[in-house]
Amino acid sequence: MKNQIASLTLLLSLGLSGLLHAAPLGAGETGEVVEEDGRISIEGTHLQRNFVATGGELHLVGANNRITVSGPLSLVSVNGAGNTVQVDAVARVEIVGAGSHVYYKSAPTKNGRPASSVTGVGSGVSKR
Repeated sequence: MKNQIASLTLLLSLGLSGLLHAAPLGAGETGEVVEEDGRISIEGTHLQRNFVATGGELHLVGANNRITVSGPLSLVSVNGAGNTVQVDAVARVEIVGAGSHVYYKSAPTKNGRPASSVTGVGSGVSKR
């Protein structure tokens, strides 16, 4: 229950933040994308983006985004609902929110799976 309240609070704040800071990017898309020093930061809704990474981090905050990353990442952090991230390789995954998924091809760990922390109904990390 505590996690559901936290997720709901996050989604409500994202909605208000999106209204205050959103810039139209395409049909139905709102948000901001920043790439700096190997870090990809995304805040928005309904974004569909492709990136090339070289070991940095991806931080995604929003809802119903579809993100694809070619190359390795040290961290994928997803906050929000209904997001899908596909990445070639990742060492650690953190998800907070409902219905978000991170799909990876490989992980640089002994067991071949990224370290992960998942909070939210219907969210998960899967090898693909």
